[in-house]
Amino acid sequence: MIKKITLSFALLLFAGFAFGSDLTFTVINTTPGMSTGSIDLSVSGGVGPFTYSWTGPSGFTATTEDLGGLPSGIYTVTVTDKYCGIATTTVLVDNDIVSSILENNGNVVSVFPNPANGFINITSEKTLKDASVKIINISGQVVFEKKEIAGNAFLFDVSEQASGIYFIEIKTPGSISRTRFVKN
Repeated sequence: MIKKITLSFALLLFAGFAFGSDLTFTVINTTPGMSTGSIDLSVSGGVGPFTYSWTGPSGFTATTEDLGGLPSGIYTVTVTDKYCGIATTTVLVDNDIVSSILENNGNVVSVFPNPANGFINITSEKTLKDASVKIINISGQVVFEKKEIAGNAFLFDVSEQASGIYFIEIKTPGSISRTRFVKN
């Protein structure tokens, strides 16, 4: 009886557990109207070998670690390790859009925590004057907007928003800065 309990406990100690934070990725956005996007996934937790189960737009599925030739859209991967530890993350492959307005114009915008549940802190490297902030859902709908803001640190409540990927757009006369965040 003692050997059986010890063996079970030892298996639990050595079994790898994977969490969403164990998954990191690099995305190359796609060219509008083309399928040139890619996702380079890395797993830092769990115990290999790993299996991958991707889903995406228009019924897309794949079982490889990395993806290429992707159109824009939201892709979700579930990674399972040797001991059935499971981690899931969602990745956005966006369109690279060219506009005549300077984007990010040397202004770094950060959001934390990211992912978030309740409040998010938005910081701007540059002090803003007469700026507007928009929070935009993945469908392109503005879910929050505040105009005529000034300063470089802002706190916003996103607790009422649905889970998903959102964009934060800070617009000043002549420039736009953008970043993304995930609402859990």
